[in-house]
Formats: sequence, C-alpha cells, structure tokens
Amino acid sequence: MGLKDIIGGGIFTALGIFIFILTLRFPSLDDANHPGPGLFPTILAVLFVFFGGIVLYRGFKPAKETGVEDSGGEGFPGQNYYNPLFVLLLIIAYMLLSNWLGFLITSFLVLLLMMIKLRVSLWKSLLIAVFITLFVNLMFAKILRVPLPPGFLRW
Repeated sequence: MGLKDIIGGGIFTALGIFIFILTLRFPSLDDANHPGPGLFPTILAVLFVFFGGIVLYRGFKPAKETGVEDSGGEGFPGQNYYNPLFVLLLIIAYMLLSNWLGFLITSFLVLLLMMIKLRVSLWKSLLIAVFITLFVNLMFAKILRVPLPPGFLRW
C-alpha cells in the first residue's frame, strides 16, 4: 500500500484522463445510433480514472495497524517480479500466434495460462477462459462486426 498505490493509481488516473482527452473528438455514435470509434475508448478512459482514483485514494488512506508486517518490501520479491514478465510474454505470444492459430484458440490459451500461473484451479480456469473467449468473440466479431483473426481452421 502507500507509495505503490499512489504511483500506480496516479499513472492509471493520468492515463485515463489522457485517453479521454484524445477521444473527445471521436464520434461515439453514427447516424444509425451504432457505436462509433469513440465509444469504447471513452468507456475505457472513464474506467481507468474511476479505478485509478480508488487505488490513489487507498494510497493516501492511512494503513490500519494489524500487527502483521508488510510483505511488500521495497524490491520485487519472488512471485511479484515474474508475473508482469509472464503477462508481457503472453501478450507477445498472442501477437505472434493469433494470425496463425486464430482468435478463439490463442485467446483461450493465453487466458488459461494466465489463470494457471495465478494459481486458479484448473476447472475454474478452463471455464472462465472458455466463457471470456466466447463472450469477447460474440461482442466483437458478431455484434460489432470487428474482424478477428480466423487462424488456419478459419473459425
């Protein structure tokens, strides 16, 4: 808590404000009331500001005395150092493999690996990865008609 929350919350709040300012001139709805290019970045910006503000508030809020030492420390202890690197590697793997494997397979694998790395049970990881992948596919490919990489199976 404390300084890390202030820095993290400040970065996300500032990023949300920056995205919001950049997307002010984008149309959010077209003539037929379909979502335009500015709708989702604006929603994302508002969410960044909202949740970044919550984290920022927690950073300024005095910590309660629990009698337990803060295990956060000043460095990057153990697991906390590898998780961001693992996420970065998964993003790179997604970018390299999505055109070949397709959105459905690549997204499922990335989500599954991420949840397994974060120690979510295997069954719960499988269920959540399938649900989120299908939900995102439905939203973007079917409803918003955003082309997603079909892969070698042409799904």
